[in-house]
Order: sequence, then structure tokens, then C-alpha cells
Amino acid sequence: MGKWYILHVRTGQEEKIRKLLENQLNKKEKQITQIVIPKEEIVERGKEEKKTTRRFWPGYMLIEIAPEFDNEILWHRIRTTTGVLNFLGAGDKPVPLQPEEAKNVIGEVEKRKSKPTPKVEFKEGDKVEITEGPFMNFTAIVEEVYPDKGRLKVSVSAFGRSTPLELSFWQVEKI
Repeated sequence: MGKWYILHVRTGQEEKIRKLLENQLNKKEKQITQIVIPKEEIVERGKEEKKTTRRFWPGYMLIEIAPEFDNEILWHRIRTTTGVLNFLGAGDKPVPLQPEEAKNVIGEVEKRKSKPTPKVEFKEGDKVEITEGPFMNFTAIVEEVYPDKGRLKVSVSAFGRSTPLELSFWQVEKI
């Protein structure tokens, strides 16, 4: 197992840079054993559920360098690859992640891949308009958010009284 490093790269070009690194540096021998771009799955809930992915650390990627190639020559070749800004760390010499840190980061990436997050983020105190159901077109205030369930607890003023409701994310729009 090699050492893990974090690369600072141009935001939005992570996939392109991954392909460049794999093609340029792994021609003869596999110098970079793994490249991880931290992504998560986003769910847009509406009448139809749409899934997309987004980078949760835009501008950064993790690379694992094979132990026999972990040297200044390879570091220079990586740094001079188009789109790579630098290694993350202090000084001129790249600082590898500790094995425990690398394991935690990779675990976080895997966890976020397996558990989709909602696209719209609601928080307590937000004003929302109800778009479906018997309270359609009413304005409500978010009291609690249940992101794992994709639901909100809101308070609606109806007939001079505050009425609590629990609604799905797709049943409301942020105002």
C-alpha cells in the first residue's frame, strides 16, 4: 500500500486532470495506484426523483502513490501536469496523509456515495411556500428538518392559529 496525498487542482476540472495523470504517469508502470475525487450523490425530490453527483471538496483530489515511485521525480511530474496547482501541505516537500487520516477520508467518500443527500437544504426559520396538498399556496415557517427522511416540520397560520405540519421536501419551495 502506498502513501496518500491531497492534490489542489483547478475547480471543475478534476475528471480531466484524473485522466491526464492516469495517462501520463501510468504508461509503463502503475506509479499512481488510486485517484479519488470526493463526490456525493444528490437527490432532487419532485414528482420524479432525479439523482446527480457533485464534488463535496471542489478543487481537491486524493492520490495514492506506489511506494517504489514515491520520490521527487514523480512529485515534479505530478506538479507540472496541466491543471494541478500543488500538493496540499507545508513547504516544498509534499506531506502524505497519515494512514488513519487516509482511511477516514476514504471512508467519508464511501459513506457519502452510499447515502444520497437532498439537493435543497432547509434550516430552521426558513420561509417556504407549500406547493401540494390541502395547504397549497400557504406560507409556512420551518421548525424542524429531517434530512434522512427528506421531510420538514413546518408551522402554518390558518384561521388565526398556528398549525404544525410534516411535509416532504418536494411539497414545499423556499421563498
